[in-house]
Amino acid sequence: MNKPIARRSVLAGLAVAAGGLAAPAGFVRNAWSEGRSINIGTYLGPQGEFVRHNVIPKFEKDFGCKINQTQGVTLDQIAILRAQRANPTYSVMFMDDSGVPIAKDDGLIVPLPRDKMPNLEKVIPGFVVSEGHGAAFAISALVPYFNSDVVTSIDSYADLWDPKFQGRFMMPTPKQTQSLALLIAAAALVTGKPLKDAQYEIDSAWKKIGELKHNILTVYDNNVTAILQVSQGQADVGGPDFTKSIIPYIRKGAAIGISYPKEGIAAGVNCITVVKGAPEPDLAAAFANRMLDPEVQTGLANATFSAPSISGLTLDPEVAKVAMYPEAKMKEKSLLLIDWSYIYPRRADIIRQYNQVLAS
Repeated sequence: MNKPIARRSVLAGLAVAAGGLAAPAGFVRNAWSEGRSINIGTYLGPQGEFVRHNVIPKFEKDFGCKINQTQGVTLDQIAILRAQRANPTYSVMFMDDSGVPIAKDDGLIVPLPRDKMPNLEKVIPGFVVSEGHGAAFAISALVPYFNSDVVTSIDSYADLWDPKFQGRFMMPTPKQTQSLALLIAAAALVTGKPLKDAQYEIDSAWKKIGELKHNILTVYDNNVTAILQVSQGQADVGGPDFTKSIIPYIRKGAAIGISYPKEGIAAGVNCITVVKGAPEPDLAAAFANRMLDPEVQTGLANATFSAPSISGLTLDPEVAKVAMYPEAKMKEKSLLLIDWSYIYPRRADIIRQYNQVLAS
């Protein structure tokens, strides 16, 4: 790979010497990255595998560089950055929008460099988060799911409290974002306010959550196991959980359905961040920008049934039916972007109160 780059550089120099005119910038635009490398932390599962097989190889070819990938989840990513604070080895880290303010306040990430990330200008308003420290690259919806052989739909979150589901409801653990979506939904039922306002009224929801205990079969950590249990009839309903996790099983023929309750739905937002003190920050910015490239965004959405974070894309028709896209559909379904600047400082107390209510 070094030889053709070197040849292009020589030709560019000859062009300047002969006529005083440099070659077009794009002609040698990536010579600076030749032979360099960065470490990135992505998600586990389909998203991580898409990046491994469809993003990294082309990026390495285009930039003449090496990308070293590990896969994990948000809290693990943040733990790595904390452990390496004095000497970071990672340059790019994926994390949920719930984790970005944590990493920001801990001084683990930097504002995304807009001058080096032109694709940021294409991001749908609201999906550049935490004062520019993170940008969404995939958007999922948090929805109730159910065994389609015995349940028709969940038209309202109130249906989850129906006595017919006594001992038949799979609830996500309080440690996960999914449980916060349930808490906000409970607050909306209590206050009569839309989700975007009810998220500031969550203290009103604890009695309502307590009333749900009769229906809870189990509180789960692993959403794949829970989804399979519902599809096999061991429970009737579960969630809310990520559409990106549920829809692949529907496509495989599992007896699973999803609903978009009339009160609205919360968004699950996967973000790209750049590590503070990152090795090769320019290459980190280039990779972060590539994740927002229209080709990558379209391919990722089609592969994982998530919504792109940039405007103006055309998705596979089957994916378009279920993805929360375009922006007009987000508004139609009252998609809630959780205000993590409000929730994050209260997160530990929310988990504590959840555990107390469920244990009482």
